Amino acid sequence: MPISYRAAQTLIKRGDEPGLRAALDAHLDPDLANHKGWSLLMLAAVEGDVPIGRLLIERGAKRDSMNSLNETALSIATNRGYDLFVKLLNEHAAAT
Repeated sequence: MPISYRAAQTLIKRGDEPGLRAALDAHLDPDLANHKGWSLLMLAAVEGDVPIGRLLIERGAKRDSMNSLNETALSIATNRGYDLFVKLLNEHAAAT
């Protein structure tokens, strides 16, 4: 059984890429979001965690999802000054 949103959030906040990979292998939805539309990729953007962001994108996370504040992972990373995360998102957007 896949883990909860909160458990996935904890893995992302800790930067636990192996733990998140295991959860995704156990069928965690890479597009899982909370009731306010915060996706796992957005949480990775908040942290500026490129390896976690890459993992989520590789597993099919949508890069254009919006939360209740009309933010995307790209706008979150841009506003926080996480240039490498912005670069990751832009590279993958160009590839699709």
